Amino acid sequence: MPKPGKKKGQKSSEAQRVEAPREPEPEPVPEEPQVEEEDEGIGSKRRLRKEKKQAKQETARQAAVALSEITPGRQKSEPPAEVPNPAPVPEEKVEVVEVAEEFEGLGLGSAKKKKPKKKKTDGPSTSASTSQSVAAPTPQPVAAPTPQSVAGPSSQSVTATPRQLGGDGNLQQMPSSVYTQGAPSTHEVLDAPVAGPSKTLTQMKPSSSFSSPPSAFVEQRQAPSGPWGRGRGRPQVKPTVPTSHSTPQFAQSHPVQPQPTSPPQPSSTLQSRPTQQKHGQYSQENVVCRYKIPTKVPGRLVGGRTIAILTNYLEMTFKSLKISRYDVSFNPDRPKKLIPLVFKKVKEKYYPRELLAFDQTKNCYSLRPLQNVPQNERFNTVMEIEDSNGRLIRFEVSFKSTGVVELDKIRRYMTEGGASVLHPTEEVQCIDVILRQGTLESYVKAGRQFFRRPKEPVDLGHGYEMWTGLFQSAIFTNKAFVNIDVAHKGFPKHQSMINAITRDFRLDLSMPIERQRTNEYENFTNFIKGLKVTATMVGASPNAGQKREYICNGLVDPPGKLKFWLNQPDGKQREISVGDYFAKEKGYHIKYPYFNCIWVGPKEKSIYFPVELLEVAYGQPLARQLNESQVSKMVREAATPPDKRLAKIKEVISSMQYSKNREFKQFGLEISDKFYEVKARILDPPLLDIGRGTTVPRRGQWQANQLLKPESLLCWGFVAVETGHNIDFDVVIDTIMSAGKQLGMNISNPTIKRFDVTMMSLSNVLRGAQDQGIRLLFVVVSTKGRDHYHRVKQMAEREVGMLTQCIKEATTRRMNGMTAKNILLKVNSKLMGINQALGDKTLPRCLREGGVMIVGADVTHPSPDQSNVPSIAAVTASIDPKCYMYNIELSVQTPKAKMIVEFEDMMFDHLKVYKERNMNHLPRKIFVFRDGVSEGQFVQVMNSELAAVHAAYQRMAGASRKPEILFLLVQKRHHTRFFNKGDYCQYNVEPGTVVDTDIVHATELDFYLVSHQALKGTARPTRYHAVCNDGKIPDDEVEQLTYYLCHLYSRCMRSVSYPTPTYYAHLACLRARSLTYGQKFNNKDLEKKPERLHVLDKMLKHSRMFFV
Repeated sequence: MPKPGKKKGQKSSEAQRVEAPREPEPEPVPEEPQVEEEDEGIGSKRRLRKEKKQAKQETARQAAVALSEITPGRQKSEPPAEVPNPAPVPEEKVEVVEVAEEFEGLGLGSAKKKKPKKKKTDGPSTSASTSQSVAAPTPQPVAAPTPQSVAGPSSQSVTATPRQLGGDGNLQQMPSSVYTQGAPSTHEVLDAPVAGPSKTLTQMKPSSSFSSPPSAFVEQRQAPSGPWGRGRGRPQVKPTVPTSHSTPQFAQSHPVQPQPTSPPQPSSTLQSRPTQQKHGQYSQENVVCRYKIPTKVPGRLVGGRTIAILTNYLEMTFKSLKISRYDVSFNPDRPKKLIPLVFKKVKEKYYPRELLAFDQTKNCYSLRPLQNVPQNERFNTVMEIEDSNGRLIRFEVSFKSTGVVELDKIRRYMTEGGASVLHPTEEVQCIDVILRQGTLESYVKAGRQFFRRPKEPVDLGHGYEMWTGLFQSAIFTNKAFVNIDVAHKGFPKHQSMINAITRDFRLDLSMPIERQRTNEYENFTNFIKGLKVTATMVGASPNAGQKREYICNGLVDPPGKLKFWLNQPDGKQREISVGDYFAKEKGYHIKYPYFNCIWVGPKEKSIYFPVELLEVAYGQPLARQLNESQVSKMVREAATPPDKRLAKIKEVISSMQYSKNREFKQFGLEISDKFYEVKARILDPPLLDIGRGTTVPRRGQWQANQLLKPESLLCWGFVAVETGHNIDFDVVIDTIMSAGKQLGMNISNPTIKRFDVTMMSLSNVLRGAQDQGIRLLFVVVSTKGRDHYHRVKQMAEREVGMLTQCIKEATTRRMNGMTAKNILLKVNSKLMGINQALGDKTLPRCLREGGVMIVGADVTHPSPDQSNVPSIAAVTASIDPKCYMYNIELSVQTPKAKMIVEFEDMMFDHLKVYKERNMNHLPRKIFVFRDGVSEGQFVQVMNSELAAVHAAYQRMAGASRKPEILFLLVQKRHHTRFFNKGDYCQYNVEPGTVVDTDIVHATELDFYLVSHQALKGTARPTRYHAVCNDGKIPDDEVEQLTYYLCHLYSRCMRSVSYPTPTYYAHLACLRARSLTYGQKFNNKDLEKKPERLHVLDKMLKHSRMFFV
């Protein structure tokens, strides 16, 4: 049909053709005819609305037919006909105006880099101006939001349309009756568990015409191809759609075929927890936990005594109030330091009598509903506020109601002993925000910690200083607490850039930085990247003398060499250097013309400053990693004895004035000023087998004249790589041999002695040593080269296959008998010797029967400022009956993956090694200690990694055999501390102190354990939380097992702060960092497939413990 000619204002659009989901043998779907819409007045609009209404009614009718097909007791009807979508309603385009500030000539806002690449921009380039007004670029249209597509299990995509989504675009919560797939018990696994990232099962919101919710799930992960998933040995779980019913039909943009699954199971064992809300928005998406966290298992108390100690918890009471929550948006949302001031002005103007709590970003909580904020609409207002330069900034502020926070949910969680996966996160977040009001508003916020600059901050070097602050958080177990502690963090010094360059980095301003010391050049470059600086305006413009903040991008050429294209009044451009620009255009002569300029501001702009016009901004908590020397100094300064730490916390409590805070009381909170007293037990230490007898550790340490199983070292070598010439290495060798004799090791004279090896020739030296049958090579590495250690390990373990023991050059200068013994403890373990073992008399009952594999797992992530650096996952597993020797498996994965993606394959390889070394037997029990998991990741760990252990074992032994699994989560990043009472408060609590009441979960196996004697400062207890206990091992035995495993660390004769397998997993991650040092990874490729990391097999034949 030919299209008629358009009249003025006429619109035309084509109705979308949408295929509805069909049965396996669908009928041909007829093509929808094209529809022309003509704008001919009111009558045409009425017809259009009528057609839309009819289309919606047809959609509802078809949906009702589909729903009737899944109703029990009814027979299946014919496949439903195609359901067209209603005519799409054009969405209004939203224009966002970005406020851009010109540099007024100084910042070179109109400058272009020399020979720049042409880029498409939404607005015109700005030009230099002497006006004080703010330039507004061309408005940039923002595309309307598209439906949220997620990958289905069969590579078809499922689109959640706006009708299926909630009003705010969030997926709606799935009723518990829809969860039809049963979860395994603590000893049972579903069909084929899946390792890797946990799958998020969500349900789309039904149309308003549905009388009951559909049971169609959306699985947000595409199933790998092949029967085992791309050869990775991972069977896939299909989405949970019952086969006994047909799938309800939705009007969707793509056809979806129903997926077959196993028959429905009771849902009583399933646990689901809502995902955390972001910025006050309700997130109704549920994550289904396929396992049930075990409850406590009472048992006979193991040896020990009971004491009472203090903890840095304050008891709190609260009322079951309903608190209104609001999402507050600001436009513009920068500078961030002005946002609290803007909110304060809004409160004073509109809500002077209301009690509000604001989180300094966008979440607001009110004791009563705000009268001028409608339920489903936004309240908008405009506020003007002056910045530090006296400029008036106009902020558009918008309030939107996002529901009600019911604090009674916390009370029910406490009294009913709710599972950890059902923790009331949003309600706890509300109380945390309330606790921050008042005193903490003047602090600098960094995560959940708050800092302020002390009168005399500690200088950490390289432009940083240490600030002190506090941490506070609401804790809910069977009681309510506020956990409060002191905190320390490194902040960039607030100083001129000139002082930072000359004093902190000792650089010369009279020459370019590239011609100066390499280390300081690299240190200063790393320091300024991402650093916030304040620039001073110069010249004859009205802006002269004002200050503006920028983010540094990096160093560029000196002012004389750095050139750009300057816009002229006639529209032309001319090339000019930065130095000439300041001299001719601004009348300012740069003081240091030979030192590099600093590039700041948006990366698409060319804004350069000479260093004398910049200063480091005050109070910026950068999310970056400090260097080794800075960390070492901060640890020394922050490590305070228990009594001094207790006094500091008391000062914080006094300054907070919890008991006198009127706002807290109005919100129904009452907080005690006294530390909570908790009951604790001190476990007896284990009996250790050592050379020539046994010993019992005292206060976490012991002495062993000889090792339990010392290894001989008859063919070995000693080389020094690029070290100084004033070290007598023969004395070092004699000291090592003498210490080995004392430990029972037979060490002969070295076969190779080379003190003049270069890094270039080291590879040939290693190969030559291997040809001579050298078993282990000592390598002294220079402290001058930062990467020498990494290069030695890469050559030895990935290129040659030689076992090495590195020693720092500085260590050889102070070598003595004790230092040599500590080195030989590692050497003996590398040679597969045994330093000490748990004695049979005090062996925990769960280890006496044998057949146990103890596993440690950890993931190390790069710091936020490290781009294209992958995460390292390491899994260690014991391979001998005494649980002393360990094998490691390494994997390189994307930082986006919080779980160990290759856990199943890594466990499968561990089981293979265990079987080879244990007479073809597999372990009957597997005890896993997983480090680095937060409370919000419990469900992911169980769905992914716990399932991976089951799957790996079944691949090796068959589906009929199931091991007894104990899976403990190890947590060190917390602020819980313990203190002795009375006269002993200056000392740390004794090693073996365990707390499993009051401040831990009421019904689950959850405990704190201090297993070590802190050499300096206050001992940090480690928290353990069991998510699986198939063997129903009593709680006290699990605590004893955990404590005993802290005594098997091969590097020292002391108990360590957490179990040995977890410590080894951490060491394995560090070794993986060395083995991949300098290697480039593409994180996008790692998202598709993580990369396993291996050393040469020839080295593994001689030593599995090469990493200690």
